[in-house]
Amino acid sequence: MNEMRHKGGDMARYGIIVDLNRCTGCMTCVIACKQENLTRPGVSWNQVMEVENETFERIVYFRYACMHCEDPPCAKACPNGAIHKREGGIVLVDQDKCRGAHACVAACPYGVISINPDEEYFPGKNVPLQAKGESNRVHPPGKASMCTLCAHRIDEGREPACVAACPSEAMTFVDLDDSQSLMLNKFPKPRALLASEGSNPKVHYIISDDLFKDVEHKISKKADVHS
Repeated sequence: MNEMRHKGGDMARYGIIVDLNRCTGCMTCVIACKQENLTRPGVSWNQVMEVENETFERIVYFRYACMHCEDPPCAKACPNGAIHKREGGIVLVDQDKCRGAHACVAACPYGVISINPDEEYFPGKNVPLQAKGESNRVHPPGKASMCTLCAHRIDEGREPACVAACPSEAMTFVDLDDSQSLMLNKFPKPRALLASEGSNPKVHYIISDDLFKDVEHKISKKADVHS
């Protein structure tokens, strides 16, 4: 996979294009994210959902995580100002400011924010992968938790772990303001899911018209249950 060099400042506006024609539902992105970030039990920043379309007799899989919105409702809803956008437009949770108010969970139209549980995989034991204490692998219980777009990897000039690991190359990490890196001429026009919510997500999908409403309906139902 091609690496994108981190530009920094306000010049970059990072996002992901997901091609649903390529996704096979193999869950490699989910595993890669878990391995990279060591999220707590029951918390998966990356998820793979499936949609059945009876008319066309198809099952479509799609990777699903934080959309890193231009106008994130979660940030507006947080009473403690714990959610912010850093350079590149990446939406992050400040763990020092988060008080676990759950307002962000209810505000997210995509249902992709979790609250870290108390449970650990290996209670009371030192886990070698956590020994270095990287911030992306520290998840205090009771705090909000969501995809960081692997900001630590981007700072090193690497792609998010899910993008780099996908064997079908169903995801492409892009700078939405850089026409050369975006390679728009290569893709059919990608679409934002639940655009009517007005949050302007930066994760876009290549999806056929016949499946678009089915996918949006699936996401809306998940968000209603999650909140």
